[in-house]
Amino acid sequence: MDQIRTGQDIDPRNLFENPTAAFRPSAYWFWHSIPTQEVCHTQLSDFKLKGIGTILIQARLVMSRDDYLSPAYLEAYRVAAGIAGKLGLKLGIYDDYNWISGHAGGRTVAGRDDLRERHLFWSSSGHGRGQISGIHPPFTQTMGADIVEWQYEGSVVEWCEWTVEAALLHSSAGIDGLDQIVDVTARTSIVDSDGVSCTYAFDGAAGDGQMLTVFVSARSTTSRLINYLLPEAAERFIGVGLDPLVEALGDLVPDPVGFVFYDQPAAGFYKWDQISGCLGNSLLFAPSLPDAVSGGTGGPFAKTLLALLRDVGPETLRLRARFYAVYSALMNEAFSGTLRRWAQGRGIVLTGHEILPHISSWSLNGGFASIDPRVALAVDFFGIDALRHETAVDSNNFVAQLAPKLGDSVARSNGRSRCVVETYASAERTPVRAAGQWELTLETMRAQAIRLYCLGSRQFLWHGVYQTDGHDDDPTPFANPRFDFGPGINFEPWWSYHDLFAQETARISAFIEPATPRTPVAILYPLHTAFAEGPRHNHATHIGAWCGGLLAEGCDFMFVSEVDLATARIENSRLLASGLSFDAVVLPSVTVFEMAKTLRALDAFKAAGGVVWSSGDRLSTVCDGGEPLNPIASTHIDHMPGRRDITALLSSLPLSGPAVVCHSPDRPWQWVGNEADGWWRIVLFNDGATPLVSEISFGDGFDSEIWSATTGKVEEAGAFSRLTVRLDPQEVRCMRLRETAQGIAREGRLTAQPPLDAARAVPLVVGWSFAPGADAAFVPISVESGWETQGFADFSGTGIYRLTLEIGDEAEWFLELPEVATVVVACLDGRQIDRRGWRPYRFALGRLIPGVHSLELRVANTAANRYYNNTPYLGENLDKSGLTAAPTLIPLKT
Repeated sequence: MDQIRTGQDIDPRNLFENPTAAFRPSAYWFWHSIPTQEVCHTQLSDFKLKGIGTILIQARLVMSRDDYLSPAYLEAYRVAAGIAGKLGLKLGIYDDYNWISGHAGGRTVAGRDDLRERHLFWSSSGHGRGQISGIHPPFTQTMGADIVEWQYEGSVVEWCEWTVEAALLHSSAGIDGLDQIVDVTARTSIVDSDGVSCTYAFDGAAGDGQMLTVFVSARSTTSRLINYLLPEAAERFIGVGLDPLVEALGDLVPDPVGFVFYDQPAAGFYKWDQISGCLGNSLLFAPSLPDAVSGGTGGPFAKTLLALLRDVGPETLRLRARFYAVYSALMNEAFSGTLRRWAQGRGIVLTGHEILPHISSWSLNGGFASIDPRVALAVDFFGIDALRHETAVDSNNFVAQLAPKLGDSVARSNGRSRCVVETYASAERTPVRAAGQWELTLETMRAQAIRLYCLGSRQFLWHGVYQTDGHDDDPTPFANPRFDFGPGINFEPWWSYHDLFAQETARISAFIEPATPRTPVAILYPLHTAFAEGPRHNHATHIGAWCGGLLAEGCDFMFVSEVDLATARIENSRLLASGLSFDAVVLPSVTVFEMAKTLRALDAFKAAGGVVWSSGDRLSTVCDGGEPLNPIASTHIDHMPGRRDITALLSSLPLSGPAVVCHSPDRPWQWVGNEADGWWRIVLFNDGATPLVSEISFGDGFDSEIWSATTGKVEEAGAFSRLTVRLDPQEVRCMRLRETAQGIAREGRLTAQPPLDAARAVPLVVGWSFAPGADAAFVPISVESGWETQGFADFSGTGIYRLTLEIGDEAEWFLELPEVATVVVACLDGRQIDRRGWRPYRFALGRLIPGVHSLELRVANTAANRYYNNTPYLGENLDKSGLTAAPTLIPLKT
């Protein structure tokens, strides 16, 4: 990923015309078996031709774990890297088998049982005897037997070394303070155990109204996952999982192999029959944890553990926040810190992503609802990112979501900018998520990529391109590569159009690169509130409401940490932090601060004329300062922020730079940023189905340039007092503006819609013939419904439509295709006119003389009808395929 820094030294216009690999789409290359040299050359050449810039090889579940990291695997890996380098592709090391970094396909714990995950479980009862039993990983179990077998030897979850770590007597009703809790750890012991349960006993008796809560640790005997609290586990992972790859690659590191990418390092998320309290999953445990917690909280370890489950008086929130801060810091340092030092020693970049509980959502914890993110590397995103060289995040499906915005925020907080966004598809038509979305269209993925760039992404990482498309008549997820989080985009019928997507979106990313985003609003990432209150607290949904509400009003924002606020500078009533300038700070249902210094910084910002808003719950605890002396000086709303609140906030803020106004209820996506030399950059994108019109103004007048992401060309558009921009459905515009020194009276209009004479339009309804592929016979067909309804239900590929038409008037003619599923090449009289991968499907046919002409349309659909045929994933309705509305010929107005 060093090409990012190299890219910043290139002239912005050259970078826009020919984006480097840093901006081009990247992709996981799924290896389902060890490939031959021929396969490597064929597929890598194809990836290069389709516009992909970076490849990460990932061994998937269908590959034998015995093959993973074998001599043959390492040799194939080096061969592939060498071919990639000769082709001009960059390569990154995806660091593990399947996913969940750290296990090295089970090699990390092989012969090192002490490195297997060890967890802390608990049980409360009114008796002196209790049990821990029924331990299970619900998240893993829902993914099927093959995933269970991969993670657990023999497909069983078993435990050993049951140890009482804490036992406490306390009231079964309320607890008013830590002095009401009695530590009886020394008097409690394990009296019976086996591989699935243990029984403990207290040598005394709980009195009336008392309860005994016991915390027991156990190490798994079968899990291949590691204990992320142990730095020696990360060291072992490096030794058996990463060093063999780097050594096999030799002089191919660091070019073309420049980085290592980790993916969701996480132990199991266990539940059990006796689980209770405010923590939703088991905690990792290591011998270093008790002393670290005692030092970090200033309280005894055992009583702090009880505070994680229930209210223990006024100290509860502070103890929870500090416990999880210590716990997260231990994991960060043990795993990420160890990898960071190794990467630096090897001269390569460390990147990757942790678990993101907000995946596919704006709400902070709206994604993985079945886990408590505090047990994993899944809350302290700013701290995790500090140990990476480049930021990466995970996104699911094709909707706008929090991940890229939070990724860009943590990157800027740590002295960088923007992020890589891994994008994977999970099934929406079936509960089997791994079945994926073979119905994905190029238009859908393009729209998502542009949205991601507007939200903070630099590079789109595909999950993924496949070595094989699997086999028919087998719906088994994972074991059949076809249903391993499809689609494998290189097996989609529209794959040959991917270069259109790759080139255009790379240019949009490169266009954004030189400018700093205009972010009037800073949203505090409430880390210690998240630690103390847990994932179901209001801060999670309030964050979602603020994010969605601000974007709906065309206002960009960035997250900041408490450290960012506490160390920010204040100039001219603006807060300067993370390399950005903010007019307002929003506190989303914040109840716990880490530092009193943050309060003082907010007060200073407010006193200097800055705007501070808060919503939901109010601050109650400052971890290093007891109770706050005074309430936060803010405009406070008790309810979930709505449009009226967002509008009120924005109306109080000054406008810096150009104004972009859209008067329709739907707005285009927009990104606005400024360069150091006074120029501004704007991206506008209409991801809807109807045209949108925006008006741009800037002072008394402005110069403007149009940067075409389709062609890479830059054109001066002129000087205007106001510019009206019409965006067709799925149209994107990149513009560069600079305020002029003198007033301009001229108004302008930008539109891609040519002046067509709709009154002379000629519908092309009848006379069409169709062939399902180049070698098939042609048959009559209707163009008003897809071919899937006309005898070709399971045909996925390129269908050919032909029509003989007669032109009566000589004119400049255009061909409009109202509905295409999904991509199309238009040919006239045997000559290719152009190809389109998304709306508008409009073709300039040129000046046609009267007479007979032959029109041919080659339309490719998705792979869904073919691959889901004969499986439970097909659904009730087939995917539309081909032309589903009649084409129209329209002449240019004269």
